[in-house]
Amino acid sequence: MSVTSAALTALASAYELIGIDASPAIVRSTRPEFGDLQCNDMMRLAKSAGRNPRALAADVAEAARGAAFEDVSVAGPGFINFRLSDAAVAAEASAMLADATLAAEKAEPLRTVIDFGGPNVAKALHVGHLRSFVIGESLRRILMEVGHDVVSDIHLGDWGLQMGKLLLGAAEAAGWKAGDPAPFIDPRAFDAMTVDALGNLYKAGNAACEDETALAHARMLTTRLQDGDPLLAEAWARMRAISLVSISATAAMLGAHFDLIKGESDAHAEVAPMLDDLTVRGLARESDGALVIDVAGDGLPDNAPPLLLQKSDGAALYGTTDLATLRQRVRDIGARQIVYCTDDRQALHIASVFAAARAAGYADGVTLRHATFGTVRGHDGKPFKTRDGSAASLADMIDLALAKSSEKVADNQAAVAVGLGALKFADLSTPRNTGYVFDIDRMTSFEGRTGPYLQYAYARIASILDKAAEAGMVPVERVSISHPSERAVLIECLWYPHALSQAAHHLESFEIADRAYQVADAFSRFYADCPVLKADDPSGRLATCKLVARVIGKCLELLGMEPVRRM
Repeated sequence: MSVTSAALTALASAYELIGIDASPAIVRSTRPEFGDLQCNDMMRLAKSAGRNPRALAADVAEAARGAAFEDVSVAGPGFINFRLSDAAVAAEASAMLADATLAAEKAEPLRTVIDFGGPNVAKALHVGHLRSFVIGESLRRILMEVGHDVVSDIHLGDWGLQMGKLLLGAAEAAGWKAGDPAPFIDPRAFDAMTVDALGNLYKAGNAACEDETALAHARMLTTRLQDGDPLLAEAWARMRAISLVSISATAAMLGAHFDLIKGESDAHAEVAPMLDDLTVRGLARESDGALVIDVAGDGLPDNAPPLLLQKSDGAALYGTTDLATLRQRVRDIGARQIVYCTDDRQALHIASVFAAARAAGYADGVTLRHATFGTVRGHDGKPFKTRDGSAASLADMIDLALAKSSEKVADNQAAVAVGLGALKFADLSTPRNTGYVFDIDRMTSFEGRTGPYLQYAYARIASILDKAAEAGMVPVERVSISHPSERAVLIECLWYPHALSQAAHHLESFEIADRAYQVADAFSRFYADCPVLKADDPSGRLATCKLVARVIGKCLELLGMEPVRRM
């Protein structure tokens, strides 16, 4: 039973009694002084019934009254407000406290693949990967919490022409100037290299490809690698392994979990038979020597360009491997829902891949979703950079957060948790499509809507419960209400199941971040107004503290943040 259930049940009965043929809707009241819940149906229903909205609202309100409500009233032109009784709030809070899932509303379970991360081999992780890792991991946890069977995949950029350019850079570093560059590539030379060193090789190879002859060599190396040349395949595997060690270490630090560590290369064997299938069925067509598939009209503009599957020189592109990967996920993993978590600049590309998959029948009965996100900006409104003006790496951002948190938190372990939590909450505390300004001082503040504020609130409640346990004080199993501030914080807790459902439905971690803050903020007022350990009967207020701690702790967990018990 959710915080809205009693009102929905009462409204449904009232509608039936009055003869209204409609399903009721309920929202949180925009004016808490009028009530906890609000029904805005009357303006819509009165028109079809030929009645005055306020008069209809009065009839419905009268019929909807019941023991669960302290008051059912009408405001304005026909808004119906419900104020739950203290007994109803306490009963719901007690049920929530007794439930291991905190009354989470479960969805129909779907085998779900979530694709996030997307780093490229031989390139340092950048600011965009922070958002991908943090948002993707939070969504993974949220989808699991509502009951989905989730498989996460990092999907490395480890194939295509960029690999040819990297190999060319390695040959150039070994002395190649002309002719076949392959003999200059020694796979063992990569073993002592870092990701930064590999990045420098790629930059050199990419710069060399400004020359058409060098570019032709890079394409030749790419083709030979994809055809299975043993020397190039070994060099590629070693470079990939070096990158993966670095990527995995950063992902682990951020708490991003991947069940699969696959890349574009894993779809290579799928490409040729897929193109044959699309061609034989007349779905792929030739255009100026290239192979394309039309995608316009499937949620895309009528003038949307076709998805390019194969260039005139026979090379496959990102769209090709992405489509092949999607096909594999449905066929081999049994995905019934696939979620891609990427920045909003890829919206058209992902929409085109989805449209192609549906047109080809590769996603029949599968829900395809794209969780886009905006950019991280500096104070100037432009993409965030370091103080020297260079593009910020993910390592730079983590170092900034950890350095700032270590100035404020003495315990090293707690400082790491607070610093990383500050990064994550800043990323998740606004709707993902809006982006945000990277302000390290604001992010690491212990005041306001920040990660440290939430972690401190959790630690403070944990301290109260620990001190109570030491003194032999035990929370009761049933929550009670002894003060308006206690009622207010319990109401905020009761909205958690709804926030979780909304977060899963809209793929929006902001719902959880906002719920955590609202609960913590209400607890702050409760803590100021209501002594706990020094109360005449502390056991009841300890029950409230226990529920609040569980709700905030669960929200932090779903955001990928560590609940810190001591600071």
